[in-house]
Amino acid sequence: MDPYNEGAIRRRSIEMASQQQPVESDEYRVRTYESGDRDGVLSLFETQWGYRPGTDWFDWKYVDDPYLSHVPITLAEQAGEIVAVQGYVPCRLRRGGRIVRALKPVDAVVHPDHRRQGLYSRITELGIERYRDREAALFFNFPNEASLGAQEKLGWSEVTVVSMYYRVQRPGELLPEERSVGPLADVADVAADSALGLCDRFSPSDGDYEIERYESPPADLLASIYDSRIPNAFHAHREARYYRWLLEAPSVDHTAYVARRGGRPVAALLTRADGGEVLLFDAVPLGSAHEAFPDLLAAVVADNADADVLAVTAHTLPSTLLARFGFVSYETPVISRFCDPTYMAVRPLAGEGDDGGESLPFSRRALADSSNWCLSFLEVKD
Repeated sequence: MDPYNEGAIRRRSIEMASQQQPVESDEYRVRTYESGDRDGVLSLFETQWGYRPGTDWFDWKYVDDPYLSHVPITLAEQAGEIVAVQGYVPCRLRRGGRIVRALKPVDAVVHPDHRRQGLYSRITELGIERYRDREAALFFNFPNEASLGAQEKLGWSEVTVVSMYYRVQRPGELLPEERSVGPLADVADVAADSALGLCDRFSPSDGDYEIERYESPPADLLASIYDSRIPNAFHAHREARYYRWLLEAPSVDHTAYVARRGGRPVAALLTRADGGEVLLFDAVPLGSAHEAFPDLLAAVVADNADADVLAVTAHTLPSTLLARFGFVSYETPVISRFCDPTYMAVRPLAGEGDDGGESLPFSRRALADSSNWCLSFLEVKD
């Protein structure tokens, strides 16, 4: 029996989870998640996002993760109504042979009627206290510009702006709504088809590998390919139970492309499709220029010809290979008009000196150095 996947055990643990004393004020109560809060949290998300996430999404993300025995959320309420939320997604962060527990702050929402009350800072401070020297050694996350400024005041360090590459196959879909139909959109789409067609024609795959497609990606196989060449850079440890959890995310579709030579699996690409966008979600072996990647990328491009855009982070595949297949940098003037920068930031929770500590074998300086990270969408998204 795998204790990480036993829902009954997990849910009994969650009922007993919150030991943190709430912070009281005249108007707001700041505390950790308690049994019965789910509907209030989902209602707040609906207010902010314009749609109500399903309970299956909530349970996948916050109940059934493979590392924690409680729902990792801090929140604020007023008169029994939840008005601010900060969630945390766990992973195991690895560099070389060293692995520590890390948390990604995600889904930060403050109700529009309760902003400018310091609630975001207060629920984040509670998270820092809740997890300091406990379930996690550090936070790392990917805030927008506004959140980054607030987090820096709470001890975060900016690491980098995550470099992205895009293969824009339906540029008409990126135009403002009033121009997304009509002659301009049609011309843009035809031009893209022509340019990308030339890329695909003159950048064929090498054809040296047998490519297998899995609509239900095999977590154990992906983990074994990852284990074949582990980089000396910070990244989420890709063990099978972590892959299994990620691949169960509702409302998105994952496909694994596995390259074999002589029957032996040697490399893989993992995609995530969400509407018209397809993410090259992960590539193993990590941070490499494996000889099988051209064949794998050719298969991904061929299978996703109807997608509006294919997206990938800079560290997932070599930039020269991406250019061969018509991917362009987010810094390209036309692309940058439609893309907001994705920031990355870190905050140690244990061993917070520059020399690190027993609980955190990595220094703050090393964590804040962008050259020490290998990031795919597996780290960036949740």
